[in-house]
Amino acid sequence: MAGSTAAGSFINTVIMTSVTSAANHALFAGTRLLYTLAVDRHAPKFFSALNRNQVPWIAVLATSAISILCFGASYIGAVLLAYRINSHGQLASLRFRAAVKAQDKEHLLPFQNWTYHWGPWFSVILNSFLILVQGWSSFSPSFDVVTFLSLYVELPIMLVMYICWKLLKSTQIVTLSGMDLETDAYPAESTHSALDGRKHPWRTKTHHVWIWLL
Repeated sequence: MAGSTAAGSFINTVIMTSVTSAANHALFAGTRLLYTLAVDRHAPKFFSALNRNQVPWIAVLATSAISILCFGASYIGAVLLAYRINSHGQLASLRFRAAVKAQDKEHLLPFQNWTYHWGPWFSVILNSFLILVQGWSSFSPSFDVVTFLSLYVELPIMLVMYICWKLLKSTQIVTLSGMDLETDAYPAESTHSALDGRKHPWRTKTHHVWIWLL
């Protein structure tokens, strides 16, 4: 398509289609999450309101508004936010695996990260370092208050939200042995996979490689 005037329009169409699809998925998932939180009383109850078509319209509007604000601020601290999300995900993974081990359920995991234990910690340390380095522009050549706040304002906000939730709801940190690892789990399938892996380790590894390739 060299020299074709339609090539640019074609690529733009492909990109816009992909972006629209991703945005639609994010809106759908965000709305369902907010609605479920409201139903479970972990978010304001009005987010669970449904219209006559059984659509959580308030949750849709709230998610849409947040999406628009995030899109408008996509060039302000977006990279640092991604690093923070990755770090939180790895910390959650570490705590989950610790709970699985404390409850003696590691043999029920059909898929296990071969980099565990060092992999998640390496990711947390690397992302923490990148958070500090990427925000260096707010300190050099001179300290810029606006840039600093736009990059790091989420940290104190998240800490305040966490503390306020604990104080208002009087919730306790769940212990490793007290975590619910049974709800929505599929122990029969997991047990079968684990036992099959013990009897035929080569077959299990081949199957995992095949799934990864597909």
